[in-house]
Amino acid sequence: MTPRNLRKRRERPLPDGSQLKWPGAEGKFALFAEVLWLGVLTAVGGLLLITLPAAIVASTRHLHRYLLAERSTIGQWRSDFVAALRTGWIVGLATTVLAVVLIFNLLLSGMQILPGWQVVFGVGILALTALAILLLQSAVRWTPHKGWREAVREGLASFTSDPGAIVPLLIALALTVVVTWQLPPLLVPGLGCLMFAVLVVKERERR
Repeated sequence: MTPRNLRKRRERPLPDGSQLKWPGAEGKFALFAEVLWLGVLTAVGGLLLITLPAAIVASTRHLHRYLLAERSTIGQWRSDFVAALRTGWIVGLATTVLAVVLIFNLLLSGMQILPGWQVVFGVGILALTALAILLLQSAVRWTPHKGWREAVREGLASFTSDPGAIVPLLIALALTVVVTWQLPPLLVPGLGCLMFAVLVVKERERR
């Protein structure tokens, strides 16, 4: 789509005289295709696991530009990815280590050889889910000026300042896990839909 067409879409008023808030979302099929494309980019960018936070940053920022009908190219995605990765690999490494430890505890408790394994298993599931939501909430808040420290701080604060965001994120995360478990290649579109859900939760109107 050319910049001229994008400008026309932004300027086209609604029947009530207002402007489209998310002009890029007007084309439903095009938006769906973009979400699938972002699933590919997120999967490829996060392939090393420690690069996953940077991939989430790049994908959510790319989708935000697209929804605003702004210029959104693979080059911009790559620039965001590289910028977020400069210190984001530390976040990715810490997240990966914690996830491995939690998954190991889940596998160990699943063997039912530890006393109180039900409690260990339940706590492990909750901790792993909280870690995933924290990663998503932090990555979507990252900006070049803010950096990862502030983004993680805001991600942690979102658990108390915006607890309503946890429910839709839990649903999106659970659906991604379920479809991937049923058919591993569905991880790609699942990640794209998850990126969309994370951005929508952040950008939704607060009443």
